[in-house]
Order: sequence, then structure tokens, then C-alpha cells
Amino acid sequence: MNDDILNPAAPPSLPREHAEPSASLSGAGEKRVRRRDILKLLNYINFYEGTISASFRHLEHGDRVYFRAFPRPCLDEILDCLWVPPGISLGRLESYACEGFMVSDGHSQVTVKAEVRRLDSEGITFRIPESGNEKISRKVERHLCESIDAKIIQAGLGFEGRLVDFNAFSLRVELEAPPGGSLRWINPVVPVSVLISKGATLLFSGECAVARADKGLDRRCLVLTPNFDGVRRYKPREFRSQRYVLAPAPAAFFHHPFTGKRVHLQVEDISGTGLRVEEFFDRSVLLPGMVIPEIVVEIANQFVLKCRAQVLYRHAPGEGSEENAVSCGIVFLDMDIADQARLSAFLHQSADGKLRVCGGVDMEELWRFFFDTGFIYPSKYLTIEARKEEFKRTYEKLYLGSPSIARHFIIEDKGRILGHMSMIRCYSNSWMLHHHAALHDGHGMAGVEVLDQAGRYTNDFHLHPSAHMDYLMCYYRKENRFPSRVFGGVVRDMADPKGSSLDSFAYFRLSSEAKDEESSFQLFPARAEDFAELRRFYECASGGLALDALNLTSAGAADAELDEEYARQGFRLERYVFSLRHEGRLAAVMALTQSDLGLNLSSLTNCVHLFVLDGERLRPETLFSGLRTMLSRFCAEEVPILAYPAGYLDRNAVPYEKEYTLWVLDTDRSDGYFSSLNNTFRRTCRDADDGQHSDG
Repeated sequence: MNDDILNPAAPPSLPREHAEPSASLSGAGEKRVRRRDILKLLNYINFYEGTISASFRHLEHGDRVYFRAFPRPCLDEILDCLWVPPGISLGRLESYACEGFMVSDGHSQVTVKAEVRRLDSEGITFRIPESGNEKISRKVERHLCESIDAKIIQAGLGFEGRLVDFNAFSLRVELEAPPGGSLRWINPVVPVSVLISKGATLLFSGECAVARADKGLDRRCLVLTPNFDGVRRYKPREFRSQRYVLAPAPAAFFHHPFTGKRVHLQVEDISGTGLRVEEFFDRSVLLPGMVIPEIVVEIANQFVLKCRAQVLYRHAPGEGSEENAVSCGIVFLDMDIADQARLSAFLHQSADGKLRVCGGVDMEELWRFFFDTGFIYPSKYLTIEARKEEFKRTYEKLYLGSPSIARHFIIEDKGRILGHMSMIRCYSNSWMLHHHAALHDGHGMAGVEVLDQAGRYTNDFHLHPSAHMDYLMCYYRKENRFPSRVFGGVVRDMADPKGSSLDSFAYFRLSSEAKDEESSFQLFPARAEDFAELRRFYECASGGLALDALNLTSAGAADAELDEEYARQGFRLERYVFSLRHEGRLAAVMALTQSDLGLNLSSLTNCVHLFVLDGERLRPETLFSGLRTMLSRFCAEEVPILAYPAGYLDRNAVPYEKEYTLWVLDTDRSDGYFSSLNNTFRRTCRDADDGQHSDG
């Protein structure tokens, strides 16, 4: 007889699944199962091409062996089965008597003491009695896997194989002896590092104990139990994302990375960083640490988001508990930036129906809001009036097209905009907060709430690679009390320039009257050594985050990826960085950024950032000649210049229009930001909306 058929250890099974008892589980019971229910189960197994197990007991010794059989469609009490695989030697069964058959669905087992009507090498026929017995126990199903690679590493040696099956507590891997090596090198009393992957995609990794190991020489099966019941994906945060229980409850769908089967679970609660689901204890498929390459979340049958995720924890019911559910936490690893906005909109509006995140906007109402709040004041309007139609077209693309490079947050009541803030990805890994304004009437804290919206959005998604949100920045003028109090307070409270910093820039425009041109300078595209020297200068002068936020580092200032993203969204962004040398020394670094007109109403995305390194020797005439040379070559229109340090212009009696303060936050330090804001608004809540707009 084929040894694959006669196997005392082989349990009955449904397709691609089988059950295995666990010593940690308790509680069992039996109940009577009527013939009609047995027929339903048998036909279900036939439908999925599963198998049952025919049970044979030795007439003298009493030990049992099992034969896998495929049940044919069953209409009445007669059940015909075919052996799997076909063909059986009846001679080896002379000392055995058939007791009936067993059927398992992974968490219960039905035993049927059936009369044998036919037994030959092709199959067996049973007469099904009036009833059988079902034994139900709190077991966790094991799930068969296909084409999943496994590798274990122990004390510098690696062993490769495949993942055979798993449950929520353990992994069963089959290893092959390495060329020139031996599986005996595996020490079962020492933990191993496990890597589970499919192709090039890593699905699980972690330290595991060897719970069981067979004695195979060429192949060996190991049952591995993870030495952890949860993973910590990110560092702990004091200000965590708010969780929401939504009605209707969202649903999460994914194809299980180990089995390929579709999994559908109801979402118990959700935040911008992850979600929590529940599954039946005995059918658990979520293993802490497991990566889910793609998970889809739907609300009310509407697509919400698609992302990459990871199982963080699995909280099983306590010992003696009657509950049959486990709670599992799933963290979002990355999602498309459009899905980030969609999820944020759902969550924020579930908390307050007046909040809007990247939703449609009445453009006439938006422009009225900008004028009513004084955000567009008379002198600013004079600078844009001649090209107002171009401004309108840009803003329609920004607010109606919801491009990936921009986000807006609005408080709106009965069609009237009460508060507004937007942000734009203007550098490689930096987003700029701007256009912050609020009405004084109608909603006393509108400006604070849109600021809070932007902060929560950043807190939720800045860890996603697709967000490119390492830094948050904002320009404001010192005379604007609200941003000075808020952002200045963050810097004071954090007291660490590498967490949050302030730098002052003088804002001016080159005179249209050409003066005697200086020729004693050299202009080159900035090189690695120029960025390094700029870094040394800035660290001595400030030690803040401006260079990182503005992408003026040794890694390079040009960002082809961001330029291409702007182009895909129907916008324009170009960047040129030059070094100005005078008398053989690096005297200044000039970074020209060009974008669509009106992307920022103060032209802060269409300007030159000027860093004067050799302020003692560099004369303004020489500097301005270099600037004119660069602008004449790469810029067709006049753009403002933001000069650092502002004191250079003061010492040389060069007039400038105003002074901007650049605030930058390292988003990994968001706890300090939120803590400071809480303190600020606790102290000054009564006038939080006073002067609540900034030019930036």
C-alpha cells in the first residue's frame, strides 16, 4: 500500500487546511449530528474537492490508521468514495477493520460509525447511519501555504525551505539540507531567526523558538513559535492618532500573504495610522509581525483606501474566557497620497461635519473669504491684479483637482468658509503650511481648528514614504501675532533647533535699474563641497533645520522626482542652485525655485533663497551682479529674493520690503509640537483668533 495513504498521523482535512490540537487550548464538547447535516458537510467537501478520512482499527493491537478518500456527491444514506491517491493494496488491510469515517472542517470533527458496503482498490462505499458525533474544541486552524519561501538563521548558518502551514501561534517550515551542510547543525534549544517571503517580498521576520523538530536528514520539519506577541513598528508617541468607531463600520479586505485566500474582516475602530479588527479565535489568520502587501478598506461599500500594512498585535481571550474572538491591531505602512486625503476626510468629518479635507470648494466663496479675512490686503492685491485670471486658473487646479502636491483644510458652515489652511509639497521631503486665515465672526476657533487639522494630518501620515513629509515649514512675519505665538512658542518650548527652528530672511526685489556690473565673480552650479561649506556656515550661524527643509544639503538640491510629480499634476516646478565665488572664495549660494504663478500668494514658491557666506568681503554690487546674471539666464520674470542672514543687508544699508521668519519642524518630533500647542492655547485661548493669518 502507498505510504502516503496509510498514515496514522494524517488527520482528516478540507482543501488546503487541517486542524492540529494545541496544548494551550482547553474546552471540548460533543453533540449529535443528524444524517441530513452530514450530507450537507460531505457535499460541501466535494464542492471544494476536499477529502475525508476512512478509519481502520487493528484487530489485535487496536491502533488506528487513516486513508484519505474523496466523497462523491451524496443524495441519501449511500456514500461512494474514491481513494486519494487512487489505488490501494488490500493485502495490508487484512488485519484491520473499518470503523467508519471522519470529517473535519478545521475546528470541529465529525465521527461517523458507518457500515462498509464496498471496499476495493479503487474506493469504498459506506451506509451512513441516522447520526454521528461532532467533537468541538477550541483549536486554532492550521492553514496550508503554497509557494512561500522560508529561511532560518542560527548562529551564522542559514537553512532554506518552505512554509508548509501556520496558525496564529506557530509556523511549520520544511527545510532542505544545504549543499555541503547538515540539518543536524540546527540546535533545537536555541532560538532561530525566521524570514518568510514570497519572491522578493518579505512577509514576516522575527525570532522564534523551536517547539518541535523531526529527525530527517535531507529534509526536516520544524514547528516554530514566535518569541513575541506583538511588534513595535514606530517609536512610542505621547500624542497618538485619534481612533474612531464609525457607523456604518468599515470592512477590510485582503488576500492573505501566506495562503492567497481572500480575507474579509469588520473594522472595529480606525485611525489615520491603522485599524483594529476582530476574528474568531479558532479561525485566526493574523500573525503578529506579518506584512500584508495590499489591504483595502471600504465604508458603506465605497472604496476608501488601499495600502500596505502590518499586523502589530493579537490579543487572545484570557484563560477560562468564554469569548471566541481575538482583537488584532494593523498598522498602515504606506498608502497613496490620494488615499491619505480620502481617509483623513472621512475621519475628520466623522468628528465634526464642518471640517473639510481636500474636498470640493466653491471658488467664489474661497476668494471672498481671502478678501474678507484681510489675507489679500490692498498692497498684495495690487501685485496680482494684472494677472488675476492666471491666479484663478491655478487655484481651480489646486482646489478642484486635489493634486498630490497640495492639501487644504477648511471649516465651513452652511456654505460659508470660516477657516482655511493649506499646505504644499514644495521641496523633496518638506511641506509648507500657508494661506492660513479665519473670520473673526461665526466660529471663534476656526483658525485654531484648521491648524489642528493640518497637524493631525501630518501626525497620521508623515511616516509613510509616499508622503515625503520629513519636515513641516511655514513663513510668517513677526508682526503677525498668531503665528509668532504658535510657531515661536513651539521653538521655545522644544528648546532644540534640530527639533524645531526659526530663521529670519530679508525679502526684497532687485532694482530694475542696472548699475555698474561687477565682473570679479564666478558663477557655478553648486557642487558637493559648496553644500558642505554652506552646511558649516549655517550650523555656526543657526544650527537649525532650514537647509534640510529647503533641500540644500550635500545630497543635492535638484529633485527630478518632485519636478516630474508636479508635471504629472499639471503644474510646473524647476530648481537651480548656484555658488557665487569671489576672489577664489565661496561667497554665496543661490537657489532659484520657479513654479506656477500664484501657487503661493506671496511668491514664496517662486523666489531665490540667498545664503551669504562671506558677508565681510562680499560687496552688495558684486552679489547683485551675480544674481542678475543667474536670473537673466534662467528666469523670464522678476522674482523676490529671501536673503540669509538678514543682517547682511542691514550692515550694508540695503533696503528690503519686509522680513520673513522661516519655521521648520522635524515631523519625527511631533510630540513636542503638540505639547507646545496645548500649552499655548491653554494660556491664550481667549484671543487665539486675533490676527489669525500669515503671508506665508
